[in-house]
Amino acid sequence: MEFLTFREKSSLRKIVKSAEELASFSRDDISSAIHRRVRTSTWNGGSALAQAEKSAAIMERFGIEMVRYDQDSFPRLLSEIFDPPFVLYYRGNLSCLEKKTVSVVGTRRLCRKSAEKTADFAFQAAKNGCCVVSGLAYGADSFAHRGALKAAEEGLSGLTCAVLPGGIDTIVPSGNKKIAEYILKTEGCIVSEYLPGAPAESWRFVQRNRIIASLSPVTVVSEAPVGSGALITVDYALGYDRDVMFLDTCFCEEAKELEKKSLTALEASGKGGSEKISRTCSMYVQEGASVVNDFDDFCRVLSDAPGTSQMHKKNVQLDLF
Repeated sequence: MEFLTFREKSSLRKIVKSAEELASFSRDDISSAIHRRVRTSTWNGGSALAQAEKSAAIMERFGIEMVRYDQDSFPRLLSEIFDPPFVLYYRGNLSCLEKKTVSVVGTRRLCRKSAEKTADFAFQAAKNGCCVVSGLAYGADSFAHRGALKAAEEGLSGLTCAVLPGGIDTIVPSGNKKIAEYILKTEGCIVSEYLPGAPAESWRFVQRNRIIASLSPVTVVSEAPVGSGALITVDYALGYDRDVMFLDTCFCEEAKELEKKSLTALEASGKGGSEKISRTCSMYVQEGASVVNDFDDFCRVLSDAPGTSQMHKKNVQLDLF
């Protein structure tokens, strides 16, 4: 029932006692229950019940579990945002999200330096007991997961969590199935807010980004040219009052060249003037985000006493711009 908000789903749950009862509700019944006129034309109780039964079968087949927002095992940081998912579906060890977490994001086509530093940052983070959260996409996400998994290969703590943009019975992209398998073998987890069987539609990638941002107190960006979905994750993180940091590779010469190409392509497509497209990593830094060199630097920035981290930010900016 994606046409309902989190609060509306919560209100409906207090009234409806079973899936069968919900299936009997008309659109007007739902409108009355949530005190808002539902205008969607897609609601069909019978079809919804059939889909739920199909999803239940998929869950049993793949060992998928679910946790509601009001249950103790629901990730604490995720429950703190104003628009959490009503239900989180998962495979693997969900309790890995109870540990220290850091979200690592970036572009799918990152430069060599960014790829190396993303993997190294994730390795060091996992080695030091953090669960690395990312989206299992090609590029930065893949390097982040691999870096954490490398720590596991060396017998160290190597936890990582992948957030998917569709049902977790289908790994997207399919080329990262091996990474997903290894995440589960090493006590990590794969999560999604979508029913098993739900396709990875384009708008769900954006919603997936908000889950990535919310599962950690800090989001780290390894490289993100204008128009990158990673900057959408940054906006979500800032909206949730979470910290954002940028690896210095965001500003290396290779990254700058890739950003120029991205901007040229966007301008050619007529999208260069939109506000979101005009956002750059440099603008976030100018507005107060920190630039870090590696995981040790990341830890130093986090441990800065209130009022002192801005000095660090200014010094880094002078070196970069």
